Amino acid sequence: MRRYYCGCDSNMSCPCRCVQYIGPRGATGPAGAAGPQGVTGATGPTGATGAAGPTGPAGLGITGPTGAAGPRGATGPAGAAGPQGATGATGPTGATGTAGPTGPAGLGITGPTGAAGPRGATGPAGAAGPQGATGATGPTGATGTAGPTGPAGLGITGPTGAAGPRGATGPTGAAGPQGATGATGPTGATGAAGPTGPAGLGITGPTGAAGPRGATGPAGAAGPQGATGPTGATGAAGPTGPAGLGITGPTGAAGPRGATGPAGAAGPQGATGATGPTGATGPTGVMGPTGAAGEAPDDIFASYAAVQSVYNNGDLITLYPAITDPTGNITATDLTHITLAAGYYLISYKVSVIFPTANYMQITPSYNGTPHLDTGIYFATSTNGSSACGSAFFVLYAPSPTVFTLTYSGSGRATGGDVNLTILKLQRTE
Repeated sequence: MRRYYCGCDSNMSCPCRCVQYIGPRGATGPAGAAGPQGVTGATGPTGATGAAGPTGPAGLGITGPTGAAGPRGATGPAGAAGPQGATGATGPTGATGTAGPTGPAGLGITGPTGAAGPRGATGPAGAAGPQGATGATGPTGATGTAGPTGPAGLGITGPTGAAGPRGATGPTGAAGPQGATGATGPTGATGAAGPTGPAGLGITGPTGAAGPRGATGPAGAAGPQGATGPTGATGAAGPTGPAGLGITGPTGAAGPRGATGPAGAAGPQGATGATGPTGATGPTGVMGPTGAAGEAPDDIFASYAAVQSVYNNGDLITLYPAITDPTGNITATDLTHITLAAGYYLISYKVSVIFPTANYMQITPSYNGTPHLDTGIYFATSTNGSSACGSAFFVLYAPSPTVFTLTYSGSGRATGGDVNLTILKLQRTE
């Protein structure tokens, strides 16, 4: 085996530059006293694993036939059935229903004097009382007593009263205990084993070549150097080997290591190596708990109403404040105009009037500087002394502050006017 003065051998990478000689090994000098061992440096990271060699070809063995299955053993006798559990107790009888109300008296009209008219049909029977609650898996509660028959009327037979509600079902009785399990029958005899199939004739494929050796990991940080031991005696120098012939021959065996000289001054620190690649991102941590919900802002709303108003064609409808908005988003400028701040609003309103003669009613909202028939109310009647009513429900968008009004239109005067209006500002951001 080759040996080096620096203490390396031919199977390892030598970290130092060694003087190589070819010649016999010199006599070993006396060993110097061992110095104290320095602190072991941290272990360097493991080098990357080399690539796996190719898999050898599969063998060509043929599997022998499977032996015939042995006969199945006889089934043991079934165990005796356990005793049946006791029947649950009968639930209590439901309470008797209350008596139904007495049917209404007939409203027949007495015929003219003369021959007696036919007798009218019997009036409707009183409604049956509600059925009592059913006991637990017990008998159904007694049916409530029928109400007394109403007096004979002269009209047609009225409808039969509705049946009373059925009582609730009582609880099921407890299940009886389960019978003991019967004894297990004896195991049947094992069938004879089938003949063994012939052995396969597979040939083991060649072993794949070993993968390349992984790169050596970086050396761990050097531990602190131990104290230098006493210098051993210098061994005799070995004879000089013959001169080489152009190609360096194998290195001669290393002579004994001489005493360690004094440590030289520390060389300048080498340049910092290039930054290694960034490691893979670690898995995402568990999501933390959801924070407490913030406090919801107060709703913004207002309502208006008026009763017994009189409207002529083209009148603005009078609106008296019922609930006002303290935030200033919904403000009554006067009794016919309401100013709305910019935003989205839910509008709900209802109007009803009385017409002395045939007439029609058109209620038209106005906002964003224009009337809107699409959100209005229309009602027409051809009868004198008729009432008219209508309602609407819609979302209003005001890109800037706007004035809201309601206008009455009709072919004549309207009296008994009732109106109510509700405005709710919606929570929405652009």
